Amino acid sequence: MKKPILILMILFSLAIGAQESKEYKLSDKAYGLAWDGVNFWYIDTNRRAIIKINEIGEQEIFNLGLANLRGISFDQREGKLLVVAPKQILKLDPNTGGITDKIPLPLPNIAGIASVGNYYYLLDLESGKVQIYDQATSLLIGGFFTDRTRPRDICYGRESLWISDSSDNSVYRYDAKTGKITGSIKTNLKSIRGVLLSGSKLWVVDREEKELKNIPFIETERFIASGEEEFSLEVTVKFKISSGSLSKSQIAIFHPPSNEQQRIRSVKFFDTGYQPNFIQRNRVHIKKLSIEDLPGEQTVKYKFSSRNQFIKYYVGDEYLDKESNFPPDTANFYLKTNQNLKWNAREYLDAIFLTRQTAANNSEFSKKMTEMGVPIQPFRMIRFEKGKPKSIQDSVSIFIMGYGWVPIGDIALGTNTDNRYFEKKESDLILFQSMDLKPALSPVYFKKDANSEWENLPAEITYKIK
Repeated sequence: MKKPILILMILFSLAIGAQESKEYKLSDKAYGLAWDGVNFWYIDTNRRAIIKINEIGEQEIFNLGLANLRGISFDQREGKLLVVAPKQILKLDPNTGGITDKIPLPLPNIAGIASVGNYYYLLDLESGKVQIYDQATSLLIGGFFTDRTRPRDICYGRESLWISDSSDNSVYRYDAKTGKITGSIKTNLKSIRGVLLSGSKLWVVDREEKELKNIPFIETERFIASGEEEFSLEVTVKFKISSGSLSKSQIAIFHPPSNEQQRIRSVKFFDTGYQPNFIQRNRVHIKKLSIEDLPGEQTVKYKFSSRNQFIKYYVGDEYLDKESNFPPDTANFYLKTNQNLKWNAREYLDAIFLTRQTAANNSEFSKKMTEMGVPIQPFRMIRFEKGKPKSIQDSVSIFIMGYGWVPIGDIALGTNTDNRYFEKKESDLILFQSMDLKPALSPVYFKKDANSEWENLPAEITYKIK
């Protein structure tokens, strides 16, 4: 018996791989999205029908003749398609498209359905609420409000609910138990409708382009990343070294930080005297000077490329409920004498949120964080808009006890009212960050000799977008 089961699993995996490696054109009024293990399914609201897409892209129409069809899902336990219509859930045979059962509901306008165990999660289009239907009792047993402006579809995967919103064409992830937002994925689409998490891939219905599209993203326990942009810069740094012999001296130029938010690549210095190295685990290029090098004005040119992610962090209960303290590697970024030892992680989070509401600017925010004993790491960034540099701004990353570092691109909260939520835009490129809680003047550091400390030098920085 083992061999047939193994063969069946391999064939199933191959079917998924074949299906998900393609892009598919859809009809004019596509809505909802489902995957039965072999085929994609979606709704054509004009035709009042459901449409099957097989692994080679052929489409088959099954007319249902009912108006306002929107949500479609596949119930793996029963092997049935679930389609929502006004005040009812339809169960369909995926082989014939025929209706095998109808479940009455007291909801007139349902946008989507997700089957999870013995429950159906129903997206109420009018209220934006997720209603939970208990199959055992045939009752609605609660739910939560999504706070979405125009929610369009819902699916379940990775122990979370995923909801598409056409107001900002993003997909939001929710904790199925608490109803709290735990992250979101930005798309560049104009009219998002259906949403489906299939394996490691997220699929959405792009109604304007009439296509089924795969949205790349990275998911970890701490964040969801999407909306990638790539930049190539040539940087010119001008600075001054005081008079005197430069023998045994060194100049270090710190790279832009490479992390989960931005991946720095192809760093090249035009002066080959600068060689790659590390200072306190930070990547740098260092030049060892000799008696032949002269003090005074210095000019250094280098280039790099950066692939930036749009990241939304969410601090979950699993981080806030555990006992923790600031780790040793944050010691340079906060004043231990200011730390409130009675505060737990939740109280630190509340204090950060309140300070963002009241601080007038980044300098005031950083000062208040330091006074509270919260670790901060200042940085300077370029903010791009439509691929072009818009401004240079100073900001900070903060360390949340038990969770880790998160960036504060903007002090103002905007529409965000959740103290657990933080955001890093893909259009923000960090040029350099500080080695301690004091803002760095530039990425340039100078060391007189082996026994001296690194000195941060002021510098004029210009850049070209390549």
